[in-house]
This record gives sequence, structure tokens and C-alpha cells, in this order.
Amino acid sequence: MGMVSLKYVEEGFSLPFYKSGSLKASATLQKVCDMLKVLIIDDGIDITNYCHQFISNGYEYEHIRSGVNLKNDLMKKDFHIILLDKSFTKIDKAELLGPAEDADNEGLRILSSIKKLDPNIPVIMVTACADYDSMAKALHLGAFDYVEWDALQKDYLFLKLKMQRAIEWEKSVRKELIEKYNQWGLIGKSPVMVKLFLQVEAALNSDSTVLLRGETGTGKDLVARIIHEHGKRSAGPFISINCAAIPDSLLEAELLGHEKGAYTDAKERRAGMFELSNGGSIFLNEVGEFTKEAQAKILKVIEEKRVDPIGASKPIDVDVRIISATNRDLEDMVEKGSFRSDLYHRLKVMEIILPPLKKRKEDLPLLIDYFIRRKSEQLEKEIAGITREALSYLNQEEWVGNIRELEFLVTLAVIRADRLITLKDLQKVNLPPEKTDFSPPKDCSKDYPDENCPVFKDANMNQLEKVAIINALRFNQGSVDLASQVLGLSKATIYNKINQFGLNHLNKGQGPRDKGQEEEGQA
Repeated sequence: MGMVSLKYVEEGFSLPFYKSGSLKASATLQKVCDMLKVLIIDDGIDITNYCHQFISNGYEYEHIRSGVNLKNDLMKKDFHIILLDKSFTKIDKAELLGPAEDADNEGLRILSSIKKLDPNIPVIMVTACADYDSMAKALHLGAFDYVEWDALQKDYLFLKLKMQRAIEWEKSVRKELIEKYNQWGLIGKSPVMVKLFLQVEAALNSDSTVLLRGETGTGKDLVARIIHEHGKRSAGPFISINCAAIPDSLLEAELLGHEKGAYTDAKERRAGMFELSNGGSIFLNEVGEFTKEAQAKILKVIEEKRVDPIGASKPIDVDVRIISATNRDLEDMVEKGSFRSDLYHRLKVMEIILPPLKKRKEDLPLLIDYFIRRKSEQLEKEIAGITREALSYLNQEEWVGNIRELEFLVTLAVIRADRLITLKDLQKVNLPPEKTDFSPPKDCSKDYPDENCPVFKDANMNQLEKVAIINALRFNQGSVDLASQVLGLSKATIYNKINQFGLNHLNKGQGPRDKGQEEEGQA
């Protein structure tokens, strides 16, 4: 089916939304600032004074005297380039990363720290006394360039030219990252998303454990799958587990497996999740929900790289990369004793923090376009665009449910819309203050939800999921196959949700799940 370009449409005229894959600015959305941000790390003011010769409206400079608080300094702004002095002999030795007797090479240590925090930010090192060894080491550590003061004194535009080349390189890298991760379904181009892409990129080139942090609905499961599918273990299996959904009584059998006859109902041998993911990756979603007993079992698998199935005579070796995720404050849990400190440090060798949608609203046009196109194709329904009024409404939302809430809302809007998404297709219904249980009325559970159904505002995620399943089944005449395609979920998950929410009356002509579907739903 041919898709037309999405447009803002209002009262007979249109304003381009996307054209040839590039974002067009909208009056309803804040423009991304094009100011080039430069961080100067210098124990004196020589570099800053030099840059004053060519400071223009396009540059914003910030100066720090040492690398002692480097992580916090880099997090303040999305810096495009760093100018770094090599020698730091003018500051107190307590501010040095290395020994005072080697202060002349402090810049190299700062450079190493920068590259660990942000490997792609270009760094130009400036030195009064260059030598081959320090230049070679700086370039090996990842410096974009290495310049001497003598060369700078001959032409005041020399450093500006170097900076422009470095920034062009940084923009090129940034563009490639955005295009790559957007193709993989991680949609966005905001500074916080570029930082996320860089963190994920580092995880792709590693085999260490990864801890994903972020609010519910920010896409932790998608990031976990990307790390596996495009990382070193892509040829191996990927097993995903919702830790909160496994009862304590079944935990050991689910994770470690059991032998035939290990207990009364063990009619045959069953491999555990760690064994099934051998050679690949296992995703422990909501790992903060594990009991202390479960935490001990996970720690043992990490330390010994083997599992002990229930009833087995000997352990089984496993080679598994663990990717875990949580929206809970694990540091607070460790401090209170509800989460093991040793397991916490084992799980977060690499840590990736996913930003909430409210922190990257400049990505909304890309996300809305992506979901409208995707859902329109799944429904084989042509949607011409979204009105400016509807887009403004979406931009004003708080997005407590993050990307998951946006996707759900756009899905329902596509189902409701007649070629063009309007405000009415998106509008939420305000619930009276006294209503706190959020249980849907009969119309929401038995029939196609209408405008009076409290679907979104103050609703919990179970209600959002329930109405999404209802919509998909009703629109597709009870077909689980089609509903799974519309929602982008497996058939096993749809069956699980039908059972969970008591929606069997909407399931037309579908039999019970087979064993394979059951196992897929658990994974």
C-alpha cells in the first residue's frame, strides 16, 4: 500500500511534517539549539584567551580548571568539542588525577577519562612543549588532534580551523549513529538520545553485563534486544524474562531447570532459562523484584558460570551474557539491605540510563511519524497525517507512561481516525476526582471503547494494555493473528493477555495455546 507523506493539516492548508526523512521545524515544537558548545579544560586561562580572538555567536564556551569532577562537568551540557591542555602545573595536587610529579602529563589522564565517559566527543590537545611520545599516546587514547602553541601563535585562525574540522567529524558520527539506531527502532535525534546511542554502541563492542535503568515504558526491552541482535552474541539465543511475573515457588525451576522425576509433576526434563540462553544473552527484566533467595541464585550463576538444575547429579556449564533492567532505585535497595551489594556490582559493569519522554520532547515528531506509519501499514489503513491541533495536544502531555503510552495512544488514534488524525481521535477523558480504582466500565471490557471510556488519564498500565487488546481484537473481528500484528506482540502474549483480562468472549475461532506458545509467553 502506498503511503503519502505525513503533514500537519489545519483548515484547508498544510505545513510539511517530514520530507525525504528530515525533520521540518513546527511552530508548535521547540527548535533544537544549534549553538556549538565548547568545553575548555585548562589550569590557566591561556586557551580561553586565545579563543576570544574568534568567539562568535555560533560558539558557547565553558572553562574548568581540572578533571577532578569530569563526569559531572560533562553532564552539564551536550558539548560538541573539548579543548584540553596537556600540562597542569598551576593547580593544587589534590585536584590532579595523577601524581604531582607528573603534572606535565595530567592532560593525558584527563583525555583517557573523557574517552571512557564519551568515546566520540572530539578532543583537541594543546601543548607548549610537544614530544613524539606524548603526541603518539594522545592520538592512541583518541585525541582528534594535537597542536603546539608555536603553531597557534603564527595564525590565530589555526585552532578555529582545527575545531571546525573536529565538529564536522562529530556531526558526521552523530548523523550516522542517529540513522543506524532509528533504523533499529530506537527513534530519536535529541542530545540525550545521541548519548544513549553512544552508550549502547559501547555495549555492542563488549561482552560485559549491562544494567538498563529507566522509567517504565522507556524502551528497556528494545535496547536489550538491540544489544543482543547487533552485539557479539547475535548468533546465539536471546531469552527474555519478566522477573516480577515468576512466582517464588517456580523461580528455581524456571531459571535453572529440572530433571525428570525431580518432583511429583516433573514428567520430563526441562531446561532452565540460563541453559536455553547458553551461547547468547539472557534479559532479566525488572531484576529489582527478585527476592533475596533469587538474588543468591543469580549471583552463583554469574560467579561460577554454571547452573544446578533441580534433581541433576552434576552442574551444567553455561556461557551467557546477562542484560538486566529495572525502574527501581537499586542503590537505595542495597543501602536498605533488600538487594545484594555484590550482585548489584556484578550486574552493572556497564550501565545505560534511558531518558524519559518528557526529557526529549523534541523527538515527538519523529516518534509520532514512526508509530503512525508503522500502525497504518499493520492495519492496511492510509493515514494522511495529523492535525496541528492534535500535535500540539500531544506535545503538552506529561507522558507518565513514556514511549509505551505514546505508542498505545497513536495506535488507538490510527484505529479511530478517518484518514486524518484529529484531536478527537486522541482526546483523553478526565475522570472525576473521587474515582480512584480506575476499573473500566462494562463498555470498556465488553465492547469497542467509545469516547467515554477512561482509557488514558490516570489509568494504570494494566488498563492501558487491556483496552489496546480490546481494540485490536474488535477491529480484527477477534483474530489473534491480526491483533498480534497490529500491536507488534507475539501471539503467545496476546493469548496471555486474553486470559489475564478475561477477554475470551472477543477471541473468535481460536483454540487454546499449545505448549510452544506457552513457553514463548513465559520467555
